Amino acid sequence: MKHSFKQNNSLKSHKKLCRTILIGIVSFLVLTFLEVFLLSAVSLIPRSAIRKHTQESAEYLLEKPVFYRVVKQDPASNIDHYADAILLNILYHFDSAHPVTSPLTASYYYTETHNENENLYTAVTSNVTPTYDYFRYWHGSTIFIRPLLTILNIRQIYIFFAIILAVLFIVLFTQLTKSGYTICALAMSVALLSVSFWFIPMSLEYIWCFLIMLIAGILTILLYQKKQEVSGLFFLLVGNITAYFDFLSTETITLLFPLALLLVLMQKNNRLCDAKTGFKIILSRSVCWGIGYLASWIAKWTITSIALNRTIFAKALSSASTRVNGDAGSLHGPALSINAFLRNIACIFPFNFMKGYGYIAAIGVFVLLLMVYYLFRKNEKKNYMPWLFTVLYCIPYIRFLTLANHAFLHYFFTYRAQFASIFCLCMIFYYGVDWNLVSKKFLKPRKRHRTNTRKS
Repeated sequence: MKHSFKQNNSLKSHKKLCRTILIGIVSFLVLTFLEVFLLSAVSLIPRSAIRKHTQESAEYLLEKPVFYRVVKQDPASNIDHYADAILLNILYHFDSAHPVTSPLTASYYYTETHNENENLYTAVTSNVTPTYDYFRYWHGSTIFIRPLLTILNIRQIYIFFAIILAVLFIVLFTQLTKSGYTICALAMSVALLSVSFWFIPMSLEYIWCFLIMLIAGILTILLYQKKQEVSGLFFLLVGNITAYFDFLSTETITLLFPLALLLVLMQKNNRLCDAKTGFKIILSRSVCWGIGYLASWIAKWTITSIALNRTIFAKALSSASTRVNGDAGSLHGPALSINAFLRNIACIFPFNFMKGYGYIAAIGVFVLLLMVYYLFRKNEKKNYMPWLFTVLYCIPYIRFLTLANHAFLHYFFTYRAQFASIFCLCMIFYYGVDWNLVSKKFLKPRKRHRTNTRKS
């Protein structure tokens, strides 16, 4: 009887797993189809409808170098107009006569003799033919930027997305405080401050992952409050959307921040009672996000190969290999990884203003925080939350060390992946420090002096 009962349970679990996988595959394919459809739809917008504002954008971008610092002594203030110019160049060359193949090919006008801002201006003001195919990325942001260019130039688009970013932050901050997660709201604010959020809207390349992250955070709370499971499917789709929009900048924040919020929500509602459950949640959601992210890239290369009747995998994988195994000048191997790590931590606010000493100060403060944590940590054996957040904290740094070439060369935007690490560090202190002990140590009540009074 018991054996039959176990078999029935096993069969039900197997059917549930198969159904979950099937739903995941179908959802991924439907979303990918929608993404291709949207790219095709915006390519139908006539080039004449965006020419005026694209030319204004090109003229605006020409006013500054492709890379420049807003504040000379601040490496965190580097603005990347190189990628933005390429993006505008690509979407300008979308061909309404070929609405499927042109956005997948992502061709743009390129010359070695001029920088990308100048190439964009030439492309808009002269009747030139695209010379370079940039098909390895989705360039999904064009589904918003191309329609916006019918009414706005790039400078106005920067302002528009700055407003969107601010609104999403306010919505999430309010949502957290009203739901009783004020510490999370404050930790999020500290994390945004640490990555100099005020520069994010000044480059389109920087903003997409932060928009996706904030939206995913808002949805995580809404789904949980409505007693809907924030399942692996949710993270699968977030991973897919990240690959669709991102230019390989701060992709990990779209996984780590919503996942960190999920852990907080589950713990407060007594659905996360031990470390084993927590690690399972981290592993399962991370795997789902990773599948969605990587499968989205593979889908792009597969669809493009079929649509163009050419094999593009070799070129795409060669570029990906460079990000992992490539050198940076004389730096290679462990030396490159270490320098990539140091470059990124030196950009954290306020260490970004300590010219040449930022990474030393950052490491010094980290060591000091470790000492403080050790002195005032809780002695509860079942206090597993700090360990869970420590796992999440480490992931951006593993990314820096693994994709060392990319993290070293593009440190001025990859460093913002540490948003998730700073947020998790705040939560480690919140859950791991014995705040009663801290208050006893630093907020000792003053001894009241007794006064003798005579009875009359």
